[in-house]
Amino acid sequence: MDRCAQSPMKLYRDLLLVTAVCMTLACRGLGQTASPVSQNASAKIPTFTVAAIRPDKSGYGSWQGGPTSDGYSAKNVPIAELIYFAYGLRCPGQLLGLPGWADSERFDVEARMDEDDAAAFQKLSGQQQREQAALMLRPLLEDRFKLRLHHETRELPVYALVVAKGGIKLKESHEPGNLDGMGTNRGFIGVRASRIGGRFLEGLSDATGRIVVDKTGLTGIYNITLKWTPDGTATSDPNAPPDLFTAIEEQLGLKLVPAKAPVDVIVVDHVERPTEN
Repeated sequence: MDRCAQSPMKLYRDLLLVTAVCMTLACRGLGQTASPVSQNASAKIPTFTVAAIRPDKSGYGSWQGGPTSDGYSAKNVPIAELIYFAYGLRCPGQLLGLPGWADSERFDVEARMDEDDAAAFQKLSGQQQREQAALMLRPLLEDRFKLRLHHETRELPVYALVVAKGGIKLKESHEPGNLDGMGTNRGFIGVRASRIGGRFLEGLSDATGRIVVDKTGLTGIYNITLKWTPDGTATSDPNAPPDLFTAIEEQLGLKLVPAKAPVDVIVVDHVERPTEN
């Protein structure tokens, strides 16, 4: 399994999403921009009115963070992971050109918007909040870290999601579609009233460390529950679920096939340690 599946970014998503089951990286399609945002280009995006960025002194190995009720907060975070979140990246091959310190040095980030913007922010769904917070982080990174970057298209390893030989085992949903709803944890993805694409592909991409593209041809609305035993997990339970790739086929009647495809990547042209608050 690729490193991305075991990265701090994966831990961050686990920590955030497990607390937001059925509320909350749609996964980006191949050849598209890495941006996680799908809203009107003319819509006004708020800015953070107050932002504090300080070197982290905790010495912890992992980090956590995400949108808050009035902005964004992260502890012990490297700038590399801030870029992953801000630009909706799914695996290491999508981010190139960072200096070594961008992964090793950690920072605490506290950013807040004004009261009116915060009130509007709180009315958004979990996914919309993540998307807006990601957009708001971009100018903050440009201002405080002097981040400059450009996009390129490169061929990267991906997984194509196809129907397995025995046919699908998915449960069709008769509820109204809710593409915003997903719960995830280590070894679990649950999606309710959703198409195969969108949030489900994002969860698979996080779990596998590669972008996953839908090649099933399925157009129905499904309730999807997927449970597996993550690689490297020691268990003596004889009823423990199988590995991810086996679980997808046994539980859903789907299959992940290795492939290569053109993927949007970000190349960092310039970045500096953050300016003083």
